[in-house]
Amino acid sequence: MPSREEIVAMLLDEKSGLRESIVRDLGASTVALFAISESGAGELLNFSGTGSLVQFANSHYILTAAHVWEERLKPSQRVGITLKENVDQRCTIETDSLIPFSLPIPKAWNEWGPDLVFLRVPSNLVGGIEAYRRFYPLDRNQPNQKVDGVEVLILMGAPGEFGKYTPTHAELNINGFFSDVNAGPSKHGGFDYIDLTEDTKFPGVPKHFGGVSGGGLWRVQLFGSPKTGKIERQWTLEGVAFFQIRLPDAHVTVRCHGLDSVRAAMKVAS
Repeated sequence: MPSREEIVAMLLDEKSGLRESIVRDLGASTVALFAISESGAGELLNFSGTGSLVQFANSHYILTAAHVWEERLKPSQRVGITLKENVDQRCTIETDSLIPFSLPIPKAWNEWGPDLVFLRVPSNLVGGIEAYRRFYPLDRNQPNQKVDGVEVLILMGAPGEFGKYTPTHAELNINGFFSDVNAGPSKHGGFDYIDLTEDTKFPGVPKHFGGVSGGGLWRVQLFGSPKTGKIERQWTLEGVAFFQIRLPDAHVTVRCHGLDSVRAAMKVAS
């Protein structure tokens, strides 16, 4: 079966397809979010951020940053989500039908938040979404069993600067950023945080992480299976991105709420 060194080598080799395969798995639970409103000129489409499809306590949700909901989606008439890759699509939800459950809303959005919300999806829409996407079982989100393998952190999101937009159409990609932890988990004001360091000079990394707000931070373990002789994987949701801090030398800190904050918001929804 593949050794730890062989797994690392495959992760570093773009031609192996391993990184792309991991991002595709996590992308099955990731959506880009759009605010849709009517105007005198017709329907207007506004890209707003990223969300993770999750489920717990027999309900289904979009987990995202609270500022994405409060400032962009909530004032709209409908919320659009992406379902199928590389295909023109239209999947919309009446905004009034989404029920929000959030951490306390701050007086002003800043680097400490709190900035996290669950949007309950109407049950009659779940089947149509599940035809293309997967709701991650958040109530079974437990630390991965430690294995002799490789562990990586991946931030999922749709950077706005990589997209192409008109008032009625958008083309964008959901990306996976293999990330380094700068600091965390840490505590402040009763909530927890994980800070990621991103090098914007690196190919494929955006200069600005606008649009990634609300994206999920995932911990993925890769290991050689003694049964199949292949590389297997297991993953858990670790947090949600909500703020960026510019650093010297073209680096950016992307701040995420950690699991304790996610669980606190789950209690609000339960």
